[in-house]
Parts: sequence; structure tokens; C-alpha cells
Amino acid sequence: MTTRREFIQTLGATGAALAGLSACGGGHGGSSGSTGLAQPPIAVPAAPILVVVNIDGGNDWLSMMPPNAGANLGVYQAKRATLGIPASQQIDLGGGAALNTDFTGMDQLHGLGRVAWIPGIGMPNPNLSHFTSIDLWGQGATVPAGNGWLGRFADTAFSPAGDVLRGLTVTADLPVMLKGATRSFVSITGSGGYVYPSYLLSGSKVPDAALLESGWGTSLSTASADPASAAAYLAAAAAGTLFYEAQNNPAFGTGGTLPARTPSVPYPGDAAYPVTKLNGSALSSALSNQFKLIAQMLAAGLPGQVFFTRLSGWDTHSNQAVDHPNLQRTLGGSIKAFYDDLATVTTPSGNAQDRVMILAYSEFGRRVQENSSGTDHGTAGLSFCVGRAVKGGLYGGYPDLTSLDANGNLKFTTDFRSLYATVLDRWLGQASSTTDSLLGTTYSRLGFL
Repeated sequence: MTTRREFIQTLGATGAALAGLSACGGGHGGSSGSTGLAQPPIAVPAAPILVVVNIDGGNDWLSMMPPNAGANLGVYQAKRATLGIPASQQIDLGGGAALNTDFTGMDQLHGLGRVAWIPGIGMPNPNLSHFTSIDLWGQGATVPAGNGWLGRFADTAFSPAGDVLRGLTVTADLPVMLKGATRSFVSITGSGGYVYPSYLLSGSKVPDAALLESGWGTSLSTASADPASAAAYLAAAAAGTLFYEAQNNPAFGTGGTLPARTPSVPYPGDAAYPVTKLNGSALSSALSNQFKLIAQMLAAGLPGQVFFTRLSGWDTHSNQAVDHPNLQRTLGGSIKAFYDDLATVTTPSGNAQDRVMILAYSEFGRRVQENSSGTDHGTAGLSFCVGRAVKGGLYGGYPDLTSLDANGNLKFTTDFRSLYATVLDRWLGQASSTTDSLLGTTYSRLGFL
């Protein structure tokens, strides 16, 4: 759905903006279809926010963005006799690629010029293990070792005496991507209990990442958010588990709880949401609830800069014809609702929709050849970024389905660390030399920012 704000912006767009998405593609492979009117991208904001979406399980992106022209189309039709997406269910993106209409809401965002698609993203010597590939994507490496790329960013960018709520995951775990050598992100999965170690407010250096990771949950379960007595408070401090309640922060209500917020639009899983599963039931609210919590944090004025979210269930070895469309509707619908909802959120540094960029990725794609009712683990995948500062279009090359590897898998066309380098440099504001240091060497930057 298009918000009133978007509609007004579209009416005020210049003639160049109305020319289509090709004007937003940049000089690095941007291309476009003709699904709607493009809005010119805004400048990268002074206080940018990154929201990472982990498409967990290995997304069969060929069912999201099938080829629709040339030799690729013939191979696709031959190898996807059952699971191939029919032309009637496709929206042309240009460049020999189409968008599945099951990917709810993404056609509208694409039509606005707000989506940078990166098909064929991957790495040299890919691994088909979920666990290994997740670690490789998390670490920004092709050999599993070391900390995560966002954890290393936190080591460099976060204040040594604070910034506790600057890097957050709204999942219950702490993925390797978010672990630094000296700093790590914090897991917060609800609107209450915003407490953190009192010693982080003292001006002393933040303790090492291992202590933050292990101490967080232990402290929350051991020390009351609001100690009933001075004795309990001192006992907790002596045990090294004292947490300082954030109730004096104006962003919080009593007990370290965020003020309630009603989303401005329905999300997947809500009764009012218009798109349902194939069987007529409501879509999953898993990702929706994570996005709603982030919007609530931003509306309350929390200083978060990077957020991590996850939607699981993409390991579609079987029953893909039913499961994958529902997953796409949940993912696309959640992203579109979140994007629209953010237009109504005011933060201390400006409108939230202007400040947020969404980065979505999966640990790998699926094999081109379908199995009896699904697809098996593959290699190169699809990443995409959504935001008002994004120059929409296709970046990198769509893989050549006529030239697969020895296992029948796609050869990657864009190194995943080029995406990271682009985000670190051009979104999170790191100097190029710092980015190169964080990633170990220099990787080409993509043109969507």
C-alpha cells in the first residue's frame, strides 16, 4: 500500500523522476522494469539506521526472481517443470529477470525505485552447510574464523564507555555476525526490561564481548529490574550481575518499559492484513512482530543504529509449492508494512523512514534443478536493500543458467563482501580505509548508494 506521504512525494516528483527506474540505477548495473513511477532517492541521512533481515534456511530466490528471457528462460523451464513460476505471475524487472507476484508489496517498492536487487551474490568456494555458510556470511569471510563484520564495526564505531543500545538484535540469540572482539550487540525481544550493566554508565571501558554475551541473560534472571531493597541491590552488585534500570531515560515508562505504540498500518499476521495464506489463514507474524518492536524503539527515541531480525523456514526441500509462496508473502508484506509504518515515526534525528535502510540476505540459494517437491541446497543467492536513499534496480549480473558448476549450481556474480563494503562506506559512514580493514582487503562498491 502506498502511504499518503509517498503519494504526495510522487506528485511532487520531477520529470526526470517520472522517467522510470532506469534513472535511479546508477552506473553500476542498475536496471529497471516499468511497474510504477520512480521517486528520486534522497541523500544518505546524517544519522542512518540499518535493519538486517536474515532470510534463514537458504532462499530459493529463483522462485522470487525467475528469469524471463533468453537462454536462461529455457534452462529454467526445463529444470523447473513443476515449480517454475508462470509468466502470468511475473512482473518484468528488465535485464532478463522478473519478480514473483507472491512477493507481496515488493513490486510497489520496486516501482517507487526503492529496491536495489543483487542477484547471484555469493562467495568463492561456497559451502552447502547451513551452519558453515551462516558463519561465513556473518564473519564476512570465506574461511570460518574470527568475529562478525557488524561486530567489528561495533568495535570500531561504538563508544567504549556506552552505546549499549546502539547495536540490537530482536532475536533471542546473538549471531556471529553481531559479535565483536570487544563489543557485541544486545538481544532485546520485547518492549519491557530495558536494563543494562550499571558499570557501562560509569565512564569505564566496556567489558569484553564474552562477558557482555554471557552476563546479559544471567543478570536479567538474577537481579531484579527494580531491586526491592538496598541489600538486594548490593548483593547483585557483589555478584557482578548488577543491571541499571533505564527507567530514568525519557524513552521509557515505569519499569524500563517502552511506551505502547499502535502501528499505523496492518502487518502480516494482523487480522486486518488483506493477504492470507493459500489455505485462507493469517500469515505468520514472526517478522512482523520484530519490525513492530523496532518501530516502537525508534518512536520512543532509542539510540539504535543497527538492528538484526530473522525470518526462518526457507529450507524448502519439500512442499515448496505451498511453503515458499507463503514465506514470500510474509517477507514482502512485512517489509512493505514496516516501510510504510516508519513514515509515521518521528525520531530525534528525523523521520524514521528517511533514516532506515533494510538489508536482506540468505546464507545460500537453491539448486536450479528441482527435486520431487522442492529444491536442494545451492550456492549463489539474492540480497536486496530497501530504503528512500536507495537507487533502485538490478546490480551485478544475473547468473548464467547455461553455465552451472559441476554440481548443477549457480556461479556467483557479486562477492557478498562488496555489499558489506558498500553498506559500511556509504551507509554507516566508515572511511574507505576503515572498511577495507574491517573486511580484510578491498572489495568493489556497488552503485545503489
